[in-house]
Amino acid sequence: MIGYDKDDYWKDAPAIADGNYNLWRLMIDKKYQNRGYGKQAVELALRFIRTFPCGKADFCWLSYEPKNAVAKSLYASFGFIETGEKDGEEQIAVLKL
Repeated sequence: MIGYDKDDYWKDAPAIADGNYNLWRLMIDKKYQNRGYGKQAVELALRFIRTFPCGKADFCWLSYEPKNAVAKSLYASFGFIETGEKDGEEQIAVLKL
């Protein structure tokens, strides 16, 4: 397995995400990193989320470790913007759908 992603529609999420989609736990195995699989995975996940399988929503949100510069850069390249809000210790970023 190269990696996986879990998408979610979470009603009890942080306030910024209430009623919106969540791209949750995108992970690429270390031996497959830096090959473009993460970018492809985000593209596929967003394509699916934009079909609104659980109903219409305004945003997709995600969170990542603040020290993970690679994740921050990847998500920013898709238009995700940090909100300043945290989910536990993780930084939250949102994308307008």
